[in-house]
Amino acid sequence: MVNIEIERKLLTEELGVYFETHDALSPLSARIFSLLVLSDGEGVTFDEFVEQLEASKSSISTNLQLLQSSGRIAYGTKPGDRKRYFKIVPDHLLLRLDKKIEMWEKEKDLHVKIYAFKKKYIRKKGLLQEDSSGLQYSKNYVSLIDDMIKNLTHLKIALEKTINN
Repeated sequence: MVNIEIERKLLTEELGVYFETHDALSPLSARIFSLLVLSDGEGVTFDEFVEQLEASKSSISTNLQLLQSSGRIAYGTKPGDRKRYFKIVPDHLLLRLDKKIEMWEKEKDLHVKIYAFKKKYIRKKGLLQEDSSGLQYSKNYVSLIDDMIKNLTHLKIALEKTINN
């Protein structure tokens, strides 16, 4: 059991750094969010955050409020239990996927334009054949982006089904 707790701490820290960098979260908010990602789905209580993150109650409270006000997390209660159980808002995950899909679609559009430009340029100048490595790279990259968009879309559909069940 000790090994799993050490692994959780290390992964919480690694995820925390990721969320700090990519989601512009404060260090403690990022660690709170990381713990929620690693939780079993039942939710995490305030006391568990204090214990696992070794932070003050006021700091935990402030960062929980920030995450709630940003729409990333919410809490619920259980019958006969006065504790609040915090969880990631499912819609937040869908919004994250939408943003990633949108980002890849923009990148794809740019690379389609790059490919078309290179093809015209090569034809006009008569410099290289149309199967040049530069053109092939652009073509392959667009194909890779298409696959990425398809996979993210499938993931989003699966997540929506899970949420609706």
